[in-house]
Amino acid sequence: FRIDSASVKMEVQAVRWLSLFSLLYTAQCGEVTVAHSPSNLRFGSAGVLRATHLDDVLAASLGYTPESAPWKGLTITSPFNLPIAAVVVEVHGGGASVRQEGSTYSLKEDTTLDDVFQRMKAVMGYRAQRETLFKRIIVDDYLGEDTFHGSIPSSEVLSLNDEPDSTFLREMAALVDAAEKAGEMTTTNHGGQDIIFLQVNSLAPLVKTYGLESPKVKEAEKILRKQLVQVTDMMRHIYNDRVLVATATVEQLEELSRASRSILQSEDLNLEDYNLATQYTSDYPAIFNIVLWLSIILLLAVLATSIAMATMDPGRDSIIYRMTNPRMKKDN
Repeated sequence: FRIDSASVKMEVQAVRWLSLFSLLYTAQCGEVTVAHSPSNLRFGSAGVLRATHLDDVLAASLGYTPESAPWKGLTITSPFNLPIAAVVVEVHGGGASVRQEGSTYSLKEDTTLDDVFQRMKAVMGYRAQRETLFKRIIVDDYLGEDTFHGSIPSSEVLSLNDEPDSTFLREMAALVDAAEKAGEMTTTNHGGQDIIFLQVNSLAPLVKTYGLESPKVKEAEKILRKQLVQVTDMMRHIYNDRVLVATATVEQLEELSRASRSILQSEDLNLEDYNLATQYTSDYPAIFNIVLWLSIILLLAVLATSIAMATMDPGRDSIIYRMTNPRMKKDN
């Protein structure tokens, strides 16, 4: 029998495209876990959360009104005592799972978390009527300091003498220090709000080196969960529980993330495209309330005076007639 070379080439090409599509699809499916949120924020069952909607979810949690709310997982039960800070830990997991206690949702990575942070900085920074701290920390930037206030996690499986084990263990110590330093820069003591993103990169090289089911990766997952619990507890203490803490495990290709960052850095955001409201200073709420209530008080005072004068009996209520002698004087 004869084999058609053209059909074979087409089948091989189709298999290649299918493999590439599967790789990209797998690489763009992560998860996000809400480790802590105040009681007036309820995260219920919902579908997949797109990364392009993550900034709307965070903004709504802080009391802002998003332009649209396509994701139905967040319910605000009370508008009072909303979070004054949002902390997101971005973990490049390489396929590993670091699911914590809390509400966990699948994350469709149709954009990078760096894009999410930059959009929040552009839009919320324009709309905010109070001081706002925007801080994005790449934790492995702290590794060059070699000075960690927190101790390096101990492990019988991972070794400080081998790579990428050493980088991972040192980054775990730096993660807690980076969170503590970010908390020290808080603006909430002066009535502000904080938005903090922490990025962890060292788990993905472990998965790539040893494999997803290897004992070293399993040990690394346990260590990372423990460090994330410390970060959550620290943020709850700094913000008196008025903080939203979330962990996002991303699987995007590094090339896509770098390309997005380079495009974002080379192009300025046009704020006119967002149809934003007029920007006011932080004194606007105080001035508005002073003018409003003073106007109401003056209006009520004028109204009360007018009614009193209209219903007054001059002979009984007027002090002028009281001080005048009503008796007629006789002429001698």
